[in-house]
Amino acid sequence: MAIVKIIKFIFSKAFWVSIGVYLMLLIIGTWCLLVYLDIITLHGETIKVPNLRSYHETELENLLKADKLSFEIMDSVFVEKQQGGIVIEQTPDSGAFVKEGRKIYVTISTYDAPKVTVPNLRYDDKRNVIAQFQSIGLRVGRISYVPAACTDCLERVEIDSIPVEPGRRLDQGTTVDLVFGGGKSDQFITMPVLIGLSFKEVKEKIMQAGLVIGSAVCDHEFTEEDSSNAQVFKQIPDFNKGEVLFLGSAVQVFLTTDSNKIPEIPIDSLETQSINEF
Repeated sequence: MAIVKIIKFIFSKAFWVSIGVYLMLLIIGTWCLLVYLDIITLHGETIKVPNLRSYHETELENLLKADKLSFEIMDSVFVEKQQGGIVIEQTPDSGAFVKEGRKIYVTISTYDAPKVTVPNLRYDDKRNVIAQFQSIGLRVGRISYVPAACTDCLERVEIDSIPVEPGRRLDQGTTVDLVFGGGKSDQFITMPVLIGLSFKEVKEKIMQAGLVIGSAVCDHEFTEEDSSNAQVFKQIPDFNKGEVLFLGSAVQVFLTTDSNKIPEIPIDSLETQSINEF
C-alpha cells in the first residue's frame, strides 16, 4: 500500500509543483551567488602585467604604481658583467592579466659577485684543471708553459703575471692564467738586472727571459699613482752573484717610490745575458 501511495504522489500535481519551486529557488540562488562573486572579485576588470626585465629595482615602484600593482624581490642571482639590482625574471610574466593590487615577484642581479676559492690543483693534468676552474665560475685566460719535469701538469695560477696561491678568494668571473709544465729543459739563464725598472718593465723583461715573477713586495701601501711610479730596489736572486736559473724559475722583486732606495748598478752588470746550455 505504501508503494502505491508513493507512486500516486509522484504523478500528482503537488509533487511537480514542489519540484518546480525547488528548481526555481536553486536557479535564483546560483545566480545570486555568481553576481556576488563577480562583485567581490572584480571579474572582468584585469590589468596587463608590464615587462619589468632590465629595469632597476628602484624604478619598479613608480612603474607599477599607475597599474595599482606592487612587487617583491624573491631572489638574487649573479650575472657576469651585469649591474646589480636589475630585474632578471618576474612572476607573473609580462603580458599576463591579473587583478588590481596583485604583487609581482622578481629576481634581480646581485650587487656583488660571489666569491670562489682557488683550488689546489698543482700537478693536476691540463684537461682536469681547466674543467675545474670553469666549473667554479673562473675564466681561463692565457695558457703558457715552462720547463718542468711533468708535461701538461699545472705549475701555477697567475693574474697579470702574479702567482695566485691556492685558497685565495676571487670574484666569480675573474680571469686567471694557467702555467703548465712543458717537460724538462736543459737551458738556463743568468739572473737579469731588474733594479731601477718599473713593475711593467719588470714583467716584460722577466717574460722575455723565460722566468716568472714569484711575488712583488711593496715597501709601503701603494696608491694607484704609486703603483705606476714604483721601481725595483731589491731582487731575489741577486744579479750581483751571477746566479743562473732554469727557465721557468720564479723571481721575487721589491718595489718602492723612494728613489734614494735604488742602488747604483755596476756597468758590467748591465751586459746582456744570454741563454746557455749545460
